[in-house]
Formats: sequence, C-alpha cells, structure tokens
Amino acid sequence: MRLYPLETNFVLYKSGFEGDDFFGRGQAGRSLSDLVEKVDDPLVVAVDGAWGTGKSYFLRRWVGAHKNENGGKADLIYFDAFAYDFIEDPLIALTGAIGDRLPPEREGDKWEKIKQIAAKLARPAFRIGVTAATAGVSDLAGPVLDEVVGAAGKEAEAAAEEFWKREDGRRAAMAQFRKALADLTSPEGDSSDGKKIVVVIDELDRCRPDYALSILEVIKHFFSVSGVHFVLGVNLKSLEGIVRTRYGYDADAGGYLKRFIHVTMQLPDFIGDDRKSKTTVSYFRIISKDMGVDSKIIDTISKQLEFLATSGRLSLRDVERIVTRLVLLPKGSEMPGFLSGWQLVATSLLLMKVVSPDLYALAVSKRLKIDDVADFYSISTDMINDQKDNSGVYDRSAYILYNTWLFVISDSVQDDTDYEMFAQSFDSFGMRSVEHVVESLDRDMFGLFSVNG
Repeated sequence: MRLYPLETNFVLYKSGFEGDDFFGRGQAGRSLSDLVEKVDDPLVVAVDGAWGTGKSYFLRRWVGAHKNENGGKADLIYFDAFAYDFIEDPLIALTGAIGDRLPPEREGDKWEKIKQIAAKLARPAFRIGVTAATAGVSDLAGPVLDEVVGAAGKEAEAAAEEFWKREDGRRAAMAQFRKALADLTSPEGDSSDGKKIVVVIDELDRCRPDYALSILEVIKHFFSVSGVHFVLGVNLKSLEGIVRTRYGYDADAGGYLKRFIHVTMQLPDFIGDDRKSKTTVSYFRIISKDMGVDSKIIDTISKQLEFLATSGRLSLRDVERIVTRLVLLPKGSEMPGFLSGWQLVATSLLLMKVVSPDLYALAVSKRLKIDDVADFYSISTDMINDQKDNSGVYDRSAYILYNTWLFVISDSVQDDTDYEMFAQSFDSFGMRSVEHVVESLDRDMFGLFSVNG
C-alpha cells in the first residue's frame, strides 16, 4: 500500500487525455482547442477554479492534446508562472519561454529581434515604462516627482526632460515589439491563415501579488496582437484578492480583471457526459482502489463524498489527502471489521479531519451539534423525512448518516421505533452508551499522524 497516489507516466507536450482522462475532460479540451483555433483577435481565456479542482491537470494535458488529439495547428507554450516569479521582469521570462518552444523555422531572426527589443524594455524603470505607455500624465506625476527629487532649478528641469525622453524611447520600443510579434504570426505567401501562438500560464494565483498583476499587464500591453492567445489557469477569487492587495479593499477587482480577460471557462465537476457522476467521487474510487483500500470502505466513504461534492466543499486535493489518511490508520484499526455504526462515525470523522478540522475539533470536545453535521453534508430536512411525503427527495443513506450522529450526540433518533436498530449498529446487544465513541476513535485511529501535504 502506498502513501500517495501513483504519478502517471506524463510527458509535457506529448501526453494528452487519451488513456489518462480520469475526469472525462477530453471534451472540454476539444472545445478549448476549437476556440483558440477559430479566433484571430488577441484572446485571453481564464480557466477558473478553486485550489485543488484540477486546473493544472487539465492544462498540462491539453498542451499535448491540442495537436496530437484535437488537430490544432497553433504552437503551444506551457509557462508555470509560480516557477518564474523569482524573476523580476515577466516580459523577459515570457519571451524566453516562448522562444525556447517555438519550432526552429519560426524562432530564427524574427524572434531574436523580439528578444532584443524585450531586453531594451527590461530595465529597472520598466514598471514606469508600462505606466507611461498606457496612462495619462497625471498618473506619472509620482514617477516624475521621484526622478527630480533633491534637484533644484535647471537641474530639476533637465532631470524631468531626461525622464520623458526615456519614456518616448520605451513607447517606441513597445510598438516595435508588437509589430515584430505581428510579423511572426501573420500569414506568409499565398496562405490566408496566420501562425497562432498560444501561451498557457499556470499557477498565476500562487505568485507574488505584484508579479501576478505584472504578468497580466505585460500580456495586455505587449502581447495584444492578432494570433497570440493566452490561457490562464487561475482562481479568479484569489486573483481579485491580489488586486485588492495592491489597490485597496474598495477596488473594483472584478472590473479590473475584465480589462485583461476576455473569456472565462469553468471545468466541469462531473465525469464525461454523466452529470450525476461527480469528479471528486470518481477520483476517490479510482485512487483508493489503486492504493489498496478495502472495497467496503470505498463504498461507505463514496456515499458520504457524494453529499460533500454536492455542497461544493470538496476538492481533488482533499480526496488525495483522504486516501492518504486511510493509509495512515494504525494496524489493528481496520474498519471493514467494525460494526456499521462505528464504521460510519469513523469514516465521517476522517472526512471531517481532512476537510473541516474545526468540525473535527468540535466532535472530539463533545461540542458537535447535529445541525453541524447536517450542514457539513448538506443534508436537508426533506432528505431525512419519510419517503411517502417527499416524492423522491428522501435519501436513505442521508437518513442513516444523520441519525447515527444524532444517536452518538444525544442518544436519540428521529423515529423511536428505529432506536434499537441504531443501538445495535454499535453493539450486537444494543449499545446504550455512546459517550466515548468519538473519544476512542480519536485516540486509537486519528490521534497519532497528521497529513500535511
């Protein structure tokens, strides 16, 4: 039994979705390929999703699938922004990454010219240069003031004049950069089709705030050329937080980002065309079986994960940590041998420990309320009421889960006629005291190891 899921034999730019599409996202990849191939105007697509929703998994495979499986013609470049955020100037990092991946017949003299222009623009005052080329004079009052501080009279006037000369040079260089880029992507000879470049920028929201926003500014001001597209792997909510970090809490972060992003794409949270098959639940079944988890436990946890997946609080990273947590259980605590009540509470505690540690702490300290459990699993009143009164809303698994916890918390159940059934799920003779159930499970199963990664 392994501690973590096994890495697949993935090769960037070669591996696609075929044979390794756990999440059924090949169709989403084909749709993205169709979009970037048919649009000529500058395009920025944000593949939006919270941390752990599989954005990187999707984008890294799409880079390979675009040509190999989807018949795309554009040249794709994968750029891990987080891996490059130690470089102060994203323009240099991007031009270098693109040049490294372009085919030799395209890289040549044209790209060499682009790199030379980028080098001229990449100077200590680069940030001022971007501002100068895109903002009004009032926005430049601060930089100009910084330039002439300490000088007086004619010296101050000369310093200000020198500043504006440099800015004129940068504006000209930016125009040259965009023209050289347009030459690279424009049709040649009798061909009516240009040669598109698509840059995939992943992990943008993990970067330093200034670096993340600088990348967006560089994309807009330098790469806004027909035939050049960007696909960003990002959590837009986190990126809005970065905007507010720079411009203040009251800043219109969403409006600011709309200046840079043309299209937003949400990855599906179901497998293929089966909208009832949640991605997180299917992923749990795949990796837990691969890592040797007992099939009975897989079934028990899968049903609980379906409730969590509906609530939207479960990520693919959470699923991996849940399976690792199962592997860390001490020898002698194998849950398949537990009676159903113990098994249900044990697996539920495991999920709480991974997904909601605060809720786990409430359970261990005997402060957990049944409403907390219902909220954690998104169990509604209709789901646990009699089926005859709710025409299909009733869910037997939700009823069992809810009332098992109600029995543990308060030694009661919804329907008194079911009391003996729940008591016997903890003890063959009908357990009457459940005071120490959570305490003993915490001590014997979960108290020794924690999952950090």
